[in-house]
Amino acid sequence: MNRRPNNPPEQKGRPRRRRRGGQGSDRGRSEAEVVKKGPPVLKKYAVVFYENHAQAREDQQRLAELKQDCDQLNIVIKAEGSMDDPELTQHGRVYAGDAWSLIHRRRVDDGWYNDKHE
Repeated sequence: MNRRPNNPPEQKGRPRRRRRGGQGSDRGRSEAEVVKKGPPVLKKYAVVFYENHAQAREDQQRLAELKQDCDQLNIVIKAEGSMDDPELTQHGRVYAGDAWSLIHRRRVDDGWYNDKHE
């Protein structure tokens, strides 16, 4: 028997569903707003590579200069470590680890950083 526990045995078939809302019922619901999207915003990305976090922290002057020339600076560190380092995240996004290093090296090889992207 595949009865739902709340259905009495004499009630057969599918339980009725109560309608919610309906005409004239505006209980806390607003009409859907139509949001028109404009053309995509293209950003210029730049990348810089370091072997470890200490090297990146020592090079903050260069990071500040590179940040001025792009919309987003990707700071890629080969060594595993924090990607939330406040000293570095003030300049751009931090990617740490061998996998991230490989991904961004391939992007450089493919010319991804030469074009603007969404």
